Amino acid sequence: MRTLTGTELEAAPAGLMTPATSPVGLDNSSAQRGSIDDSSAQRGAIDAQLERMEPIGLDELNAQARLMTRVDRKYFVPRQLFIQLLQATEDDFQVLEIAGKHRFEYRTVYFDTADFRFFRDHVQGRRQRFKVRTRTYVDTGSSHLEVKSKGYRGQTVKQRIVHPLDRPFELTGSGQNFVASILDSEAGLSVQPQVAANDLAPVLETVYDRITLTHDEQRLTCDLDITTRNGVRSHEGPADVLVETKSPGGVSIWDSLLQNAGIREHKVSKYCVGAALLNPELAANPWNRTIRRYFR
Repeated sequence: MRTLTGTELEAAPAGLMTPATSPVGLDNSSAQRGSIDDSSAQRGAIDAQLERMEPIGLDELNAQARLMTRVDRKYFVPRQLFIQLLQATEDDFQVLEIAGKHRFEYRTVYFDTADFRFFRDHVQGRRQRFKVRTRTYVDTGSSHLEVKSKGYRGQTVKQRIVHPLDRPFELTGSGQNFVASILDSEAGLSVQPQVAANDLAPVLETVYDRITLTHDEQRLTCDLDITTRNGVRSHEGPADVLVETKSPGGVSIWDSLLQNAGIREHKVSKYCVGAALLNPELAANPWNRTIRRYFR
């Protein structure tokens, strides 16, 4: 297994992987889910519904509770059902709006060790684990370096700093110091054996559109048209909307609606699923069923 340069990642092909090259057998059996090919009309319907919702600006959204410590739940939601749920909650939730837009392009580069230590910690179900990534907000021209930590109580803590926009595939000196301060055994979020910040390199990139909804202390991120690539392989999918609910605790409005609609929560990570799809030598037992059902 090898890590990748920024040039390789940027040159990754954007096409859908064929069955002959896909590292995982993929299942297209769900009648509820549309194909990526016929999603344009649904994408337009989603945009039209978002226009009906009350907008919230970025400054106002950031002034609300940042939800850096939270409980996250993820769901694969068929696009037609997603539209119906937007309609059902349009009077309760606000949608992030910037310059008249409601869908925004995100580019996220994940860093790991040469032997995929962070990935393996997830596979092994370690209660304390990490993700290190740069995230570029294409529409606003900004970038952050983020460390996500999963604590012993199951809560997610996200810490971040501003990162140079033109260096998404690098950990700068200040970036390495930031990551090291969190991974350091004295920081209270230790990993054993310890991972050093200078052991990390970019291993994959995800590109997708994101919609953000908010209501009181509840927040939703809704990701569409996800492409995952590493310079050798590229994968598009799922066709569904990947909805993540974020709340300080308890069950949110959308959690209840989704559960009532028969949509169950999935313990899924875009990074881990992407790494498994692009690196067939990696064992991915916790996500094999999800990959077969939703990713194609």
